[in-house]
Amino acid sequence: MNGSTEHLAQATGCAVDCIADSAGGITFDIPCDGPADRAVLVLGARGGDGGGDGGGRAEVRLPLMAADDGRRRAVLPSTVELAEGHWDVRCGATGTDEPLRTGVRDVRALVGRVPEAGPVSVRLPYPTADGGLAVRSWVREPHAEAGEIHCLPGAVTVEGVWYGSAGGSGGAAVEARLRGGGLVHRVPATGRGGVFAFTLPYRPLARTCVERRQWWDLWLVPGGGLPAARISRILDDVWDKRGWTVGPAHESAGVRAVPCYTEDNGLSVRLEPAHLAAATP
Repeated sequence: MNGSTEHLAQATGCAVDCIADSAGGITFDIPCDGPADRAVLVLGARGGDGGGDGGGRAEVRLPLMAADDGRRRAVLPSTVELAEGHWDVRCGATGTDEPLRTGVRDVRALVGRVPEAGPVSVRLPYPTADGGLAVRSWVREPHAEAGEIHCLPGAVTVEGVWYGSAGGSGGAAVEARLRGGGLVHRVPATGRGGVFAFTLPYRPLARTCVERRQWWDLWLVPGGGLPAARISRILDDVWDKRGWTVGPAHESAGVRAVPCYTEDNGLSVRLEPAHLAAATP
């Protein structure tokens, strides 16, 4: 067994500590012995084939350097492009990569963050189901950040913040788009200075919900012909909000409706016929 292979075997059992900063950078610390100059930290896009370059590349390799405290350290600068998606973190040496375990994740700087002008970029380290380490990356321009959500009898009211040109200007609307169905229901949005709000009634959506569950994804469409943005909540420290309880469900005319988040933290409305509601987790 050569030195590089020994180093890799040690690193495989190590837990990586992470610190995320508000600018989008992440520092990775590995508390293991070994020749730091003979290994790299590899971020691989899940499902990537290793091709491409720039923001479309499927792999980012970061040098591991010796830190003053004896650990090895790699830094992902905010200036390095990381395409939207999931990136698995591995230790690489002599062309062979192995996964690493999740250690302490300090992501406090991401809570309450206010992005600067330009694309909204979020990099959030998180533990995978098997204890590995990954980074969830979002890159949105424009971006509609969901805020307060109020569940009313027969409707939901949402407030949020728009990051992009002319956010909250006159003529803005919200579209509920039936996933996989091609149907769209539009309601007006109000606001100014980047803040928006809207109320979406459930009844127009429920008319098509007869035999199976439906998800209606919510998009903010600004005035002036600007591109629509998926309404999401990404400016915090939760990488997957599917387990969040957004508010109480409303049931009427045999259909149950409830706001929810998707695996990508997008805001949607889930509808289900009454005979399926009891089976919903």
